[in-house]
Amino acid sequence: MAVFPATYFGSIAYFKELAKHRHVILEAKEHFPKQSYRNRCDILGANGILSLSIPVERPNGSKTSMDLVTIPDTENWRARHWRSIKSAYQSAPFFDYYGIEVEELVMNPETNLLQFNTNIIERIIEWLDLDVTLQHSKEFQPPIEDDPRDVLGRKGNSIPFEPAPYIQVFPGDEGFKMTLSVLDAVMCLGPMARNLLVAR
Repeated sequence: MAVFPATYFGSIAYFKELAKHRHVILEAKEHFPKQSYRNRCDILGANGILSLSIPVERPNGSKTSMDLVTIPDTENWRARHWRSIKSAYQSAPFFDYYGIEVEELVMNPETNLLQFNTNIIERIIEWLDLDVTLQHSKEFQPPIEDDPRDVLGRKGNSIPFEPAPYIQVFPGDEGFKMTLSVLDAVMCLGPMARNLLVAR
């Protein structure tokens, strides 16, 4: 079974890769890495790409495993993230359809980051009717070549620009970026975002 990082509103590239597998293990035992999509996502707003980051606490410092990372109830980040998502996508064709559920996911008081992200991934799988089941890892397995935990989880990985395959709310001059959160596709395409992910 493929082992994936548990991301926060994962990228289009993340869900495109996820959709290739029937059963996926979400990594629970890795040491939580800084500067990754495990606690951040990129959305496309009026001023370009905006990175939203969840504050986290690591009780064991750099040795804290993903399943022990907690979300502090400070900084009012949930309200800020929802405002940013609403501002970016309220004029998108499917905002009225998905907006309530996205707000519910962001405002979820869950304090465990792994479970918070798992809830989001499961909802996106449901929205896009992907034939994927999830479970959490029980022990850490070292990464292999082209491991999704590294390729799809690390912020800053360069996935090339290409023409946008759909009409975006705020199309940029530099083309379409696969590291954008899948929220961008869901808000613009609705259920048809599935066609971006599933090989035909």
